[in-house]
Amino acid sequence: MHQYILASLLLTLSLSAQADTLTLNDIKAQNGVQLSLDDLKQLMPSAKVTHYTSTGNTRNWSNDSDGEFVASSYNPTTRIMSQVHGTWQISNDGTYCVTLKWGRGPDENWCRYIFKVGEKYFGVKSLTDTSGAHQFEFSK
Repeated sequence: MHQYILASLLLTLSLSAQADTLTLNDIKAQNGVQLSLDDLKQLMPSAKVTHYTSTGNTRNWSNDSDGEFVASSYNPTTRIMSQVHGTWQISNDGTYCVTLKWGRGPDENWCRYIFKVGEKYFGVKSLTDTSGAHQFEFSK
């Protein structure tokens, strides 16, 4: 019984470590498909979004049709939940772009190419194989 628990724990830790170091090359190896500009235009408006950051935070928001949203962010280390206003858009280069207006400190601005692997989505900053990939969830 203890061996089973230990094996499960080691597998979980291994998968967590992989999630932290996932790259575009890993996404491609899993037959990941990049979403086109048209795909993004279909998926993103009114989508409910969950974004998992590299620091372990989980953020949730809904893409409003006016390009704005209010996100909640949870930091599991500090157990602090916060809210932030943001905007979203789809860029002509086929990226999903987000600005988070923290109010304290600089705004957070980023754009990500979105790839789909099975039922999971991943965002990458650039199309180089070593670009880090972070998981997203999109639903209507």
